[in-house]
Amino acid sequence: MTTAMPTLLRRLLAVSVLAIGVASFTPARTNASPAAPADRVTSLAPKAAVPKVRGVAVVDMQKVLNDTKQGVAARKKLEDSSKAKQEKLDGKRKKLEADQAKLKNLAGEKLAQAEEALQKDYVEMQQIYMTMQQELAADEGRVLETIYKNCTSVIDKIAAEMEIDLVLIRDETTVLFAEPGLDITDTLVKRYNAKYPS
Repeated sequence: MTTAMPTLLRRLLAVSVLAIGVASFTPARTNASPAAPADRVTSLAPKAAVPKVRGVAVVDMQKVLNDTKQGVAARKKLEDSSKAKQEKLDGKRKKLEADQAKLKNLAGEKLAQAEEALQKDYVEMQQIYMTMQQELAADEGRVLETIYKNCTSVIDKIAAEMEIDLVLIRDETTVLFAEPGLDITDTLVKRYNAKYPS
């Protein structure tokens, strides 16, 4: 037996003796004393009022993005921007491929210079690609932020009218199941389109 074990055993015994001592001094509950000490302690503690939830609803934000006029217009704008950026990138890539094909006809100093220029162009193309990706992500983020903010202003009124206290975004990672009647996405899309036509 290690030296730690007797110390642990002594502590457990001390706690047990203390618990027995406290229990023996606790007054018995009688008819004259309706509240036990535990009841008195809890009655002195402030009680937190938990409001009753009148209603819960879910919203499919992907459907909002796909079905609202503003979402459709934003998606088209993002796709057009992405296409233009991709065409620019494809032009750079084709030029690189053509320059690389010319290398087989070169030798010596000209080959070394062409390879160095090709390497610089390749690094530049990678930087352009990274910048384009960042720009597209930033554009998409701004669109999502705008639509989300607009949804909040519309959903406030819907929630008040339908006496809903909690609206969740329907997502496989957060809402595993919801009764179809709790989904108010169609109502949100209709109201959103009326308030934000484009």
